[in-house]
Amino acid sequence: MGAPTRAKVKVIHLLRHAKAEASGAGDSVHEDHVRPLAKRGEKAAAALATHMKETGFTVDRIYCSTAIRARQTLEPIRAVLPGVPTSFRESLYLVDTETLFAFLQSLPDIVGSVLIVGHNPTSHHAALTLIDKVAAGEGEAMRELKHKFPTGALCSIECKISKWASLAPKTGTLTGFLRPKDITD
Repeated sequence: MGAPTRAKVKVIHLLRHAKAEASGAGDSVHEDHVRPLAKRGEKAAAALATHMKETGFTVDRIYCSTAIRARQTLEPIRAVLPGVPTSFRESLYLVDTETLFAFLQSLPDIVGSVLIVGHNPTSHHAALTLIDKVAAGEGEAMRELKHKFPTGALCSIECKISKWASLAPKTGTLTGFLRPKDITD
């Protein structure tokens, strides 16, 4: 037998942390980093985890910001994705889009799909920068995404590349955009 064939597609799922408690006036970076989820955010994260379980969502790796609200968003999701290697990265907190792209470009090519749990404006800007096409039936999702990337939203982008190093602007197709209001009461 030969070496395993690498997928000619890489999938990026960008998840903006769910709704967090309001920040105080004059918050420092440390105070912002430790802000927990609000009750609404906890509900949205749990609903997303249930949705992922019901739809058979899967990824090869998870990378999450070290901010408390990002970690708390991921917590119920990890329960429905047991065994998926997960890394918490300080570098995903307050990261700019170029740095996020460099991070993605450095991933091992054996990884076919990733879930990045992070923050705005990076999640929104990265999605809009990557997307060149919209999968069938996702036109409304693209209109919504252009308007806003709300807390707790999950954007799925399929990139027709075989190596992460080839990731570049306009190499992706929007295959899904799910907002908390789409799956909660």
